[in-house]
Amino acid sequence: MPLTTEQLAQYFEDGFLIVPNFFSKKELDPVIEEVNGLVDNLANRLYKAGKITNRHEGAGFETRLALLEEEYAGAAVLIHIGGILGVALANLWSSPKLLDVVEQMLGTEIAGHPVWNLRSKTPRNPLVTVPWHQDTAYLAAGCETTFQPTAWIPLVDANGLNGTLQVLKGGHRSAKVLRHHLENKVGHKASWYLYIEEDDLPTGEVVTCEMALGSVLFINQLVPHRSTENFSSQIRWSVDLRWQRPDELSGFEGIKDCILMRTANDPNYRPDWTAWAQQNRITDAFLEGATPKEEFDAMVSGPWMERWQEAE
Repeated sequence: MPLTTEQLAQYFEDGFLIVPNFFSKKELDPVIEEVNGLVDNLANRLYKAGKITNRHEGAGFETRLALLEEEYAGAAVLIHIGGILGVALANLWSSPKLLDVVEQMLGTEIAGHPVWNLRSKTPRNPLVTVPWHQDTAYLAAGCETTFQPTAWIPLVDANGLNGTLQVLKGGHRSAKVLRHHLENKVGHKASWYLYIEEDDLPTGEVVTCEMALGSVLFINQLVPHRSTENFSSQIRWSVDLRWQRPDELSGFEGIKDCILMRTANDPNYRPDWTAWAQQNRITDAFLEGATPKEEFDAMVSGPWMERWQEAE
């Protein structure tokens, strides 16, 4: 499903593009089932460890993790930082439908970036409410000129009630990384997020991305955006997947490599996920040489902490 000429021009002009009805529910069902399996695994581990007394086995996709979070604060973060890529999500990320669009943006040589995210926005949880930022700020300095388009894909309807994304239209045009600050410096002690001061944001229209299941938001890595709070009673699930040209800096050098997904040299090329998918970029890299985390520790750290610590 390639973009039209008009859609592609709008993406580059505004820094984002919402494409409704990009996926059918049937195409997303394998990812949803895979997420259900992750939640079930976490519930069993928490129960076995005596952290919870109820596994909530009868609850559904949009409620079960929220019920676990009520009993064990941090359950939603543990899902977010699990870090092992499942088969269904890998298949979605490298699907011809997505890669055809990314090829329109990047050309024929396409790599998947090491940073991908499964996000579980449980209700009224500040640790899943993300402030204004640019994605590039979470990477090492030096990759600012690498074009890294992202697809943000909700796994439920996303709206202003359950906490969708807001983007700053045209906010990428300066091609600069804005000054970011560490949220844990301003009273959010458990936060690993960066934020941009409101006064430092470019002028422009703030667009609330209300999206039905099956829609995809394509976004430029330099567009300021945020994820608003979930005021509903259900979980807002989403995934975000990122690509770039394989011969350019990723900002994750020394932590995890990109994975080639498409190349003109081999029209039949398919990525070999075997080793790459099993490398957890958090536990395998960020904690190398450090004291291992306790199994249910929901604290997050990364190279951006040092980068912006020094900038404070």
